[in-house]
Amino acid sequence: MIVRVLRARIRPGRVGAFNAIFRQQVPLLKEQPGLVYVKLARRLQPDGGEDVVLFEEWQDATALYAWVGPNLMEPRLVPGAKELIDELIVAHYEALDQDNPEAVQVIEAPSSGEPFEAGGAGPPGEPPGTPPGRMEPPGQN
Repeated sequence: MIVRVLRARIRPGRVGAFNAIFRQQVPLLKEQPGLVYVKLARRLQPDGGEDVVLFEEWQDATALYAWVGPNLMEPRLVPGAKELIDELIVAHYEALDQDNPEAVQVIEAPSSGEPFEAGGAGPPGEPPGTPPGRMEPPGQN
């Protein structure tokens, strides 16, 4: 499973408009094949702005790409939401708490005992700098 997390910062004066528009995102997401879980949450800031987190869990990369399109770093948002966001961060993670523990790919540390580091040797069979668990669009892996 793939976890997609969108974090957004909304400045004071835009919070009401953003919430009215962005709350439409969850029902739209729930209609998507392959979506396992979605949660929208916010944290109010002392200045009147807010931080928003959209947490999505997808059954696989194929389902995620079907929703997002070819560029995973480009958010797919309801119309009007992007213009109200000051800062947006999109991140993807491999879910490790799956029901089938054999489905989780374990990447062994090199025999030297050194942990894997981005920009280092990379996982076995991958070019240097390849992070573990990287996702490729369907048909490109």
